[in-house]
Amino acid sequence: MSSLILFFLILSFSSCSLFRQAKEYERFVHSRFAVQDVKVLSIAGIDVSQKGNAADLDFSQMIALGLRFVKGDLPSVVRLTIQGQNTTNEKAAISGMDWILQAKTDTLATGTLNRPVTIPPGETVRFPVKANFNLSKLLKSKSLDQMLHIILGNGSKAEYEKLGLVLKIKPWYRIASKVKKSPVYLSIHPEFGQLAH
Repeated sequence: MSSLILFFLILSFSSCSLFRQAKEYERFVHSRFAVQDVKVLSIAGIDVSQKGNAADLDFSQMIALGLRFVKGDLPSVVRLTIQGQNTTNEKAAISGMDWILQAKTDTLATGTLNRPVTIPPGETVRFPVKANFNLSKLLKSKSLDQMLHIILGNGSKAEYEKLGLVLKIKPWYRIASKVKKSPVYLSIHPEFGQLAH
């Protein structure tokens, strides 16, 4: 008899846990999101995270970037900081997410954030997503000077808007060994004027 009671207690606890996860996931999907800042960390292996403009690069770095630029090969690492706002009075949470970084209709990079993200009730949190892609694809119609002008901190709101950057996320949560994913990607746009450089 005691074994039967224990079984039903475990079953009840498991069902409650699954229901709680589903509701936390649902609240996360309905939270408000924006790309709070976009930061280029490196270009072709050169650390530019602390560079404010092209003049901060030395001669050898400019030569190296120029050669890679001519080849149309500028592998870059970019960090996007996502801001999520939970407007409910209960916790919003997911186990992870798939993401796609696009510039207008072109896909620049895809990836997975394989860790939990939690937004406490009524609060706003920020979490980073790092993307690796060829910067030449994003700024293919620009000269090297124009490209550095934009990505190292001197680009205007209008210049960023022309790029048409958007991050699409597909949140998911785990149920034992199974993964429940959102049926669609959620589009998150940058809040221009708050880009970090």
